[in-house]
Amino acid sequence: MSYKQALSAIFCLMFLMPLTMKAQDSLGTKITYDLTAETAVGTGDYTAYQLVTNRHHILATRPNTAYLRGAVNMEHHFTPNLKLTSAVDMVASVHADHKTYLQQAYMNLQYRKFFIEAGSREITPLLRDPLLSTGSFAKGTNAKPVPQVRIGTDGFWTVPYTKGWLEISLECGFGKYMDSSYKKDQFYEHRDVNSTYTSDVYYHQKHFYFRSNPNWVVYVTAGLEHVAQFGGTQYSYDSEGNLITKTKPHNLKAFWDILLKKEDKNYYEHDAMEDWVYGNHLGIITYQISWNIDKQHLLEAYLDVPFEDGSGMRKGNGWDGLWGLRYNSKKQGVQYVRGAVFEYFQTTNQSGPLHWDKGDYPEPVRSQITEMVTGNDDYYNHLFYNGYSYYGMTPGNALIPSPIYNKDGFSHYRDNRIKAWHLGINGELTPRLSYLVKGSYREGWGTYNVPLAVKHHSFDAMFQGTYSLGPWQFSAAYAFDKGNIYGDCSTFNFKIGYHGKIL
Repeated sequence: MSYKQALSAIFCLMFLMPLTMKAQDSLGTKITYDLTAETAVGTGDYTAYQLVTNRHHILATRPNTAYLRGAVNMEHHFTPNLKLTSAVDMVASVHADHKTYLQQAYMNLQYRKFFIEAGSREITPLLRDPLLSTGSFAKGTNAKPVPQVRIGTDGFWTVPYTKGWLEISLECGFGKYMDSSYKKDQFYEHRDVNSTYTSDVYYHQKHFYFRSNPNWVVYVTAGLEHVAQFGGTQYSYDSEGNLITKTKPHNLKAFWDILLKKEDKNYYEHDAMEDWVYGNHLGIITYQISWNIDKQHLLEAYLDVPFEDGSGMRKGNGWDGLWGLRYNSKKQGVQYVRGAVFEYFQTTNQSGPLHWDKGDYPEPVRSQITEMVTGNDDYYNHLFYNGYSYYGMTPGNALIPSPIYNKDGFSHYRDNRIKAWHLGINGELTPRLSYLVKGSYREGWGTYNVPLAVKHHSFDAMFQGTYSLGPWQFSAAYAFDKGNIYGDCSTFNFKIGYHGKIL
């Protein structure tokens, strides 16, 4: 679809669709549409970090960018317990890596608390505050949604026969990355720094969480998120300029192996140095305690422990993790402080700087090694898949700078050993006017393999006001970056949105 065609389609959504539909409430069908225009203008090499982060990569990292967005949303109830929802969401951007594209296109069939869904969808975080938190290490909201088929529960489901004291949340999905052309272009444009790229990569994600009754004064939540990359074909050139390819399977057995995280203890004999565990796996283990101060005020403390292999799951990575405190008010009416989040994020340990495995060495050294040390987890980087990224953005915690910010086009993560402090606050000043303030300070030491000679640092902040008037919403924001990670960036942001009803 061309840029002009996308603009025409969006304006058709705005002006024509409401005229061609009549209300049919008796069918149990609800159709709405959303129209959005947003621009970011300022100085510096990038749009300021806080305006871009954890927004499903809808606003470009490039400076002085803008987009028009149109979405149609449908919900149909077959019975009180069975419903079908779907959406088509299209974006046309200027001065961005992606000019016209589908941001979302999905169908979801839900019976009571259980659903099956196919397509690309912006998924709201299960546990972390979508506006204030820095996000999950694994299933974050920083990158574009990956098209997938997924099944699970809508939020938490109360387990029968537990008298309401136990709730669980389950989800499992398989999909495919659609950024093969993007990675190919990056590779050939920056051959001086990139030795490989991998196309046609498949994706798997799942989570399992349980919590005690959330109506108790104190309740606990714990569980695990797991994501993986598998399949795909890696391309590289040998010293004589010959193209070398290496393909990983994506048959039914591969789907089963990735689901159970199958190991290959003899990987070095199978010419698969990257597959001591098939695929690229990472995730978090979460521990959370919540206190209902009263019926209208909630306080939570949580720890998300990252892992890239067994050492992380055994908490062999020291203080690494997302340590957080969250306050939330459920009180009706104007609340000057609706929510507040303070988080400390550390990834400097990574199970230590050493990785010592006989499979990493040829004979006769291999047979002489009897000990094993599983360190240097190198968060988000991988030998075969380059890195855990999608269109250059990390799908995890954005405090680790994404490869899209590498000015030389390098496709790996250069600065994954960081310490960061983050604060976010939002609330209402009047019934129509709300605000959002966020700020982060981080320090980075590069990677264990390539440490930085000079420590990186950055302070990033944003101030936003939003005014709601019926179906209209207007927002204005100012954000800035200071330091040597993104440089000194200063950005003004303006956004107009309209939510309309067709049926």
